Order: sequence, then C-alpha cells, then structure tokens
Amino acid sequence: MNPIIEIRDIKVIRGGVEVLDIPNLTIQEGQIVSVIGPNGSSKSTLLLTLACLLPRFQGDIFFKGKPLCSKEDQFQYRRKMAMVFQEPLLFDTTVFKNVASGLKIRGVNRKMIPDKVNYYLNQLGITHLSNRSARKLSGGEAKRTSLARAFALEPEILFLDEPFTALDPPTHDMLIHDLKRILGETQKTAIMATHDLLEAIRISHHIVVMNQGKVIQQGTPQTIVDHPANTFVSDFMNRFFQAYRDLGLMKENKLINIISNF
Repeated sequence: MNPIIEIRDIKVIRGGVEVLDIPNLTIQEGQIVSVIGPNGSSKSTLLLTLACLLPRFQGDIFFKGKPLCSKEDQFQYRRKMAMVFQEPLLFDTTVFKNVASGLKIRGVNRKMIPDKVNYYLNQLGITHLSNRSARKLSGGEAKRTSLARAFALEPEILFLDEPFTALDPPTHDMLIHDLKRILGETQKTAIMATHDLLEAIRISHHIVVMNQGKVIQQGTPQTIVDHPANTFVSDFMNRFFQAYRDLGLMKENKLINIISNF
C-alpha cells in the first residue's frame, strides 16, 4: 500500500486552546481507518483537519506525497474527497435529487448523473425510496441516502464522522455490513470517527486511539486489543468490554470472533 494522506507536526488551536497535537500520522491508500476515543478527544477535529475543512495553527498535510499548501491545492484536494456527518444534512427534496446534488455541484455531465445515482441507490438498498421526500425517511434511510450521495461522487477518500449513531441495533448492524462491503468492493480509503470500539473492530484495517487531541496508540484491531500501549488504552477498552458484557454482546466470545474473522 502507498500513503494517501500524511500529516506532520499538526497543531490546531480553537478559542485559544490547543485541541490537536499530532507529530505524524500516515493513512495508507485503500485502508479503512477508525479514530476512536472518549468524548472530547478531538476525533472530529482530526477528520475536519485531514479534510482541510478546519484551519491549522501549524504543520503540513500531504496528499499522495504533495503538500497541500495553497488554497487552490486544498480546493482540488476537497474535490477528491467526500464527507458524511453524524447528521445526514439532506436537502428538502427527493432521495434521488439528494444523491444527485453533489454531482451537479461538481459539474458532472448531466447525462451521466442518473446512472451514477441509481447505481449507488441500489448499492445502499434504497432504490425503492428514490422518489420519497427526505422529510419522510427513517433515521437509517436518511443515513443510507447520505452515504449514497457521498459514494456517488466516487471520491478517493471518504470521511465518516460518527455515521452509525442513533440507530436501532438491527439497522445499525445492517448498515455497518453494507458499508464494509461497498468499501471493500470499491477499495476506497475511508477514515471514520467513532466512539464505539466494536464498530471500529468490525469495519477497520487500522485503529487510531486518541485522547485530549493526541494519538495514544495505533495499529490493527488485533494489536490494539491484545497489546494496549498503556493504562489509558487498556481502561478505555475494558469499559467497552464491560458494557458489551452487560448488553449480552460478549456471549459465546462474539467480540473475539469478530476480531479473528476480520
């Protein structure tokens, strides 16, 4: 694999407070990377910084080895990425027009748009919702529409900020399964912020653990689980494991099976 994004000596300051301090981080092309950590660990700030949507106090971001220095460099880079936020942020129109909106904004040939839209509606299992108003969608349907809109742009990098929140367990599980399948088929690079360790383990090749704006540990899901770098990582995971046990998710070693079958 080749590096697609590299950051060096990044610092972000907001309201006079340093909220991000990362000496170096490399994302490999085709990887699915999950950024996990407690609330306030600056997971979303990292995503917005990597997407060049948040000004940085210092440091450099490289895309395929080239620094993103000028506004024009960053503009061209943003046209090669797509971002899915926690809230779907859909327009007050049909599902089809929502998925087509990004393509129109980026000036894609209008004759090509219907095929692209219908393809990703099908991939996300929402073809039957094509003419439905976004106002009448369930939470899961809205998130699938938001994902279809992002994939239709066929970005080189997909940023996902807590994309599975506020879903019932069956809808949550199906959406993770479908997203992982599509990412695997398209070989897209994806960077996802999540507060849920189980989500990260299920979908990721690589996990980045953050706390207070710093990277505490990174590695494969197996490495993070088997060899926590310090007591913070160990305690963070143990809190999740206890919660999973309380919810009955640790029965029959389900979590261990998910890791070993990755």
